[in-house]
Parts: sequence; structure tokens; C-alpha cells
Amino acid sequence: MRALMVSLMLVLGFSIPVGRADPSPSVPTGQDRVDQLMGRYNLHPALEKLGRGVSNVLGGWLEIPLNIRTRYAENDAATSLFTGALYGFVKGVVRTGVGVYETATFFLPYPEDFAPILPTLEYFRQQDKRKSLLFE
Repeated sequence: MRALMVSLMLVLGFSIPVGRADPSPSVPTGQDRVDQLMGRYNLHPALEKLGRGVSNVLGGWLEIPLNIRTRYAENDAATSLFTGALYGFVKGVVRTGVGVYETATFFLPYPEDFAPILPTLEYFRQQDKRKSLLFE
């Protein structure tokens, strides 16, 4: 008797149509709900600013070898090495400071419309990178 009641409840439960008063809006092709909500609340530029800030904090020290390479001269290697390291250290401290600022204030639209304060490091520019033979 108990098995008959359970099976009757299952059959009736699955056969009754469930209606919704408010159907969910259709999501445009190529976008999921998360992208739709991020676009509605303008979160894309804020998260880009957060990413820039974190990469500047973690990669600020990369200014040192970059400036050593750009200031290197073969005829005066010791001086160019020292000045490149000094310039790189100062620029690295500035980049790390800007990274801390952008990480702490990623939700504020300052500077104007989440614009970057510093240009992207040469190491991270896409047009400078070559494709690996493994992924062609």
C-alpha cells in the first residue's frame, strides 16, 4: 500500500505542469548571465584596473632589467649597468606604488573612466610576443 502511494505521488508530481509567472529573459548569443550582469553594472573596466594593479605590484621589479637593457652601451658597460639599475629601481618603485594604488581603488573610476596611469610594461605587450612553434 505504501509503495502504491509513493508511486502515485511520483507520477502525479512529474505530470503536473509547472508554470512560471515571470519567464527569465533570454540571454543574447555569446554572452552568459555573468557577462550580462558585469556589463549592466560596468564591472569590466573595474576588474581590468584591478588586474593592472596586481600585475604592477607583482611585476614592478621588472623595470630594473628592462632599463639595464635599454641603457646598456658596450663602450661603457659598468656605468650603463649602474645607471640602468638606478633608473630601473626608481621606475620599479613608482610602478609598484601605482599598482598598490590601482589595486586599492579598483572600484573607483579615477583616473577618468578607469584609464591606466602607466603604460604597459614592454614584457607584457602582445604585439612584441612571438608565437611558439608548439601552438601554431
